[in-house]
Amino acid sequence: MKRFVFSLNAVLRLREHREWEQELELGRTTSRVATIQNEIASLTTEYQNTVSLAAGARAVDLEYRIWQTAYLSLLDQRRAECRRNLEIAEEARLTAQERYLEAMKERKVLTQLRERQETAYRREQTLHDEKLIDDSNNARSARVRGRAVRSGHAVVAPEGTKNGSV
Repeated sequence: MKRFVFSLNAVLRLREHREWEQELELGRTTSRVATIQNEIASLTTEYQNTVSLAAGARAVDLEYRIWQTAYLSLLDQRRAECRRNLEIAEEARLTAQERYLEAMKERKVLTQLRERQETAYRREQTLHDEKLIDDSNNARSARVRGRAVRSGHAVVAPEGTKNGSV
């Protein structure tokens, strides 16, 4: 029996590779989004800690308050910058996700085509094998009948069978 050969196997491998590349890109962009979200959370925690530290101070040191205000302003600026970066990274992640889904869809179409062709091939091979077995059995039956006729024995077909085959 000859092996099944899918004529578009090279194209399927290319699409699988493209899907893998898009999956890696999606992972990188998702990681970038998570990193920025963690940075925003860290800046927010730092902001809250600085505010609570100042609220607990009893003595009012003007220089300390100026420093604290400047530091809180810097933290706000960094959070705003991180939020802008997060929007950009989120857009890149969505784009990467769309490309990944498209690559997955293209690969899946070829995979399904390959599966259908392989199923049809297996079905055809099974029919071919059954035909070979039937031909072999018919030939054997004919040889047996031929020997019986030559030897003078009558061959009687059992009821319900064709041509004396069982």
